[in-house]
Amino acid sequence: MLKIVTRRSAKNKGASMEYDTLESLQKKYPEMYLTSKQGFQQQYDLRDDKNCIVVECKRHAGFSWNELIKLFNKLETNAPEGYTCYLIVKANRQPCLVMQRSLGDVGPIYVDEFEDSFSVPFIKHTPIKKK
Repeated sequence: MLKIVTRRSAKNKGASMEYDTLESLQKKYPEMYLTSKQGFQQQYDLRDDKNCIVVECKRHAGFSWNELIKLFNKLETNAPEGYTCYLIVKANRQPCLVMQRSLGDVGPIYVDEFEDSFSVPFIKHTPIKKK
């Protein structure tokens, strides 16, 4: 018997990460939405206009600190003025981490686990086919 193995592309992993993050954050921020589903593509994946939050999601096998800083700086540059920026990353077999500034846009950058940052667990989204 021939077994067919499908590989998940980087695009699929990224999209899945966006949906996982959205479903997790909507427990705390119900107004959050995917920018790609609103008909416009931004330099960030999730946005909540009520709470002034933008989120960029990244999933890779691994990250370097320099790569994370570069992504975070790009997010801050492209975010609307007055919005809080969160870079949410997940590496293979590692917890989901959140990079953010401690004091608005002038404080130091720090990294914390998802649950510690948002007080909600990071969950896998329920695919439409299973709903």
